[in-house]
Amino acid sequence: MKRIFRRCFIALCFIISAFSAEAQFDNIVNKTPAERYTALRKFIDLSISNGNRADGYKSLETLKQVAIKHNDQDLILETELMLIMLNREAHKEDHKRHILDLHALITKSHKAGNKQIHIRARRFLAHLYWYDTQNYERAFEEYLTIHPMLKKISEKDFPEKAYFLTQIGEAYYFFADYRNAINFSREALTVEVIKEQRGVHNLAMNTIGLSYMKTGLLDSADSYFKKILQHVGIDDYNVWKGIAQGALGQTAYLRGKYDQAIPLLQANVNQALIISDYDQAARSLTLLSDIYFRQGKISEAEKAMLQARGCIAHSGMKKPLEQLFQVYGKVYAAKGNFALTNVYLDSATHMRNLFEKDFNSMQMLRASEKAQLQAHRADMEHIAAEKQIKTLERNILLTLVLLLLMVALYFYKTYYYKTREKQRIVNDQLKKAEQELTFATIQLEEFTKSISEKNLLVEKLSARYGMNESEETVLELQKITILTDEQWEYFRSLFEQIHTGYLSRLKTKLPGLTPAEVRFMALAKLNLTYKEMASTLGISVQSVRVIRHRIRKKLNLPEEADLKDVVSTI
Repeated sequence: MKRIFRRCFIALCFIISAFSAEAQFDNIVNKTPAERYTALRKFIDLSISNGNRADGYKSLETLKQVAIKHNDQDLILETELMLIMLNREAHKEDHKRHILDLHALITKSHKAGNKQIHIRARRFLAHLYWYDTQNYERAFEEYLTIHPMLKKISEKDFPEKAYFLTQIGEAYYFFADYRNAINFSREALTVEVIKEQRGVHNLAMNTIGLSYMKTGLLDSADSYFKKILQHVGIDDYNVWKGIAQGALGQTAYLRGKYDQAIPLLQANVNQALIISDYDQAARSLTLLSDIYFRQGKISEAEKAMLQARGCIAHSGMKKPLEQLFQVYGKVYAAKGNFALTNVYLDSATHMRNLFEKDFNSMQMLRASEKAQLQAHRADMEHIAAEKQIKTLERNILLTLVLLLLMVALYFYKTYYYKTREKQRIVNDQLKKAEQELTFATIQLEEFTKSISEKNLLVEKLSARYGMNESEETVLELQKITILTDEQWEYFRSLFEQIHTGYLSRLKTKLPGLTPAEVRFMALAKLNLTYKEMASTLGISVQSVRVIRHRIRKKLNLPEEADLKDVVSTI
């Protein structure tokens, strides 16, 4: 009985544990990126960034199971990204694996249409290239790939938009490309930020101010550092106030306004030490030691020098040593210890040469990476082009073979039937043409014959009775023989069927003929006499001769030439 009770109790504990696990993700599951941003950042801090990797893996597995249960595809991708982040913390040396995992996630998020995971995965890939493999050019490539994506997504849908833009600006600042550093940082300032990202604008303004400082535009630099002082919130006021004061102290130092620079630099030192930012403290202390030396306050300069040296030892950053060693040399020269002066001045020169060499090496590395990347792209494009050409050739060949088979089959099936049908149509057309030609010939012959007969009848009546006795009958008969415009069209259609193209050739050869002259030539082709022509056209014989004379004149025919010869050659 106790054993059964114990099993029930354990099962109940599992159920309660499962419900509590799901309950803690209520503000994450099936929410938009903006809605779950704060809760997700807290989850990352508790599960990934706390150093307890075992708990982190367990929490991520629980979150993924909850996401799968609720079919939250975006959250599933989110857990995969966080798993890569956790794996990177656990195995920093396994760069290749992390990069491959990120490329796989980038592909998956692109196919799923998840822009925010796609951008964040690419940004993290840039981070790995920059810090883990020092492949700066690949990092820049990723940054420049996500920049157009950032332009197409709103800060409402992607709260980290401004932060990513500032990171691109900082990357350009690192390589002394101050113009691009300013441009990307300014773009970040145009993006609204949520409470959790309130420091991003300060970061962007600080990058702009430092870029202006590096280019000697101290007034422009000061304007942005002062904006930071006006912009900082209550929670982060002291941190950013100290940073801005240190920057303003540095510009005052560069102007030679040492009394103005001292309190600003000291305020920066005090705040930097509170947050254990020893690198920042060392830089300001180095400037303070140089100011005290210039003011003749040797003991205070020594005190600031020793404090700066201690901060450099804590930070592990050696960059401030160059300027600090210069101050050491000046101080020991003032104290008459020229041996130490030379030592520290040589050390300062050595540090400067070392840093210049390192920076030049990074610039050369980036240039080499850029060249390699371009060569790699060219090779990949060449391979892709060749592959595409081969694929295209294969597809074309297959298409042609298939087309030929289809054509052959088509002709095989239809050639016989089409040939028979075509022959039938041709035969029908020929038969129809023969019938039309025969009909037209008969009609034209009858038409011509009727004209001759009517003309002969008119002559006989006129000769037998005279115009006085049968004037009305003769006139009516003459009207019947006249070729009207409507009859001419019918006559012309019959004429064209018998003498195909005659009228067209006539128009081409003699373009200036009048309608009456054209009709004369057509009737002449039928061998009608002048009387028959006169009767047909409803004019006198003399008028027919006049038309004939005009045609001869247009043709420049000599008197001995016969017009019939011209008619027969057209």
